[in-house]
Amino acid sequence: MSSPNKPSAIFDLDGTLIDAFADIAAAVNHGLKHYGLPTHSVEDVRGFVGNGVTKLIDRAAPGHTDEMKDKVMAELMVYYQTHPADHAFTYDGAIAMLEDLRGRGWKLGILSNKPHHVTMLTCDKLGLTSYFDDIVGEHPVNAPRKPDPTALRAQIKRMGRDRAMLAGDGVPDGVVANTVGIPFAACLWGTRIRDELAPNKPFCFAENVPELHRELLKWGDLQSNQ
Repeated sequence: MSSPNKPSAIFDLDGTLIDAFADIAAAVNHGLKHYGLPTHSVEDVRGFVGNGVTKLIDRAAPGHTDEMKDKVMAELMVYYQTHPADHAFTYDGAIAMLEDLRGRGWKLGILSNKPHHVTMLTCDKLGLTSYFDDIVGEHPVNAPRKPDPTALRAQIKRMGRDRAMLAGDGVPDGVVANTVGIPFAACLWGTRIRDELAPNKPFCFAENVPELHRELLKWGDLQSNQ
């Protein structure tokens, strides 16, 4: 079960394993309202997600000064730390997939552009933490956000497996997987469409979590036969 020849799978979090867009929107709108700025719908915020909290604020508050954006971000984070997953839920099939992969001896990781402490709070609140061998959220020094490859390379090394892949719904997921040289599974139920993810040459396009599960098992079987 602990053989380094067994595969490892690393997952993005928001839009891949969980739907936390209502919580992200609530945090963003809390920060915006605090300073009298216009707020956004959950669907709008879904389109802003994927490149870390700094870019999220850039997209939510265009045309404002960096000083104002910093204030909004600070207020957002105060709120988000106490409301990381009030409305979040795991996608159908996600827990079954994680249980099955662990039962087969896979090692599992999360690599998120959500700030690290909020990533951990969210995983704890949703009962996900125990399924994973390694969980990493964005940290400006130790884990710069995707598509910077630093955190992914370190994560693969810590997990200690010869074969690894990354599943995610965002362009940064595909870019970082390609940079590091591991296969990328494109998840189409999150924030981006097929045409946006195709340039990063995923080994599969999955329309839902059960389809991703099946594709990972096929990929794992291929690795075992090599």
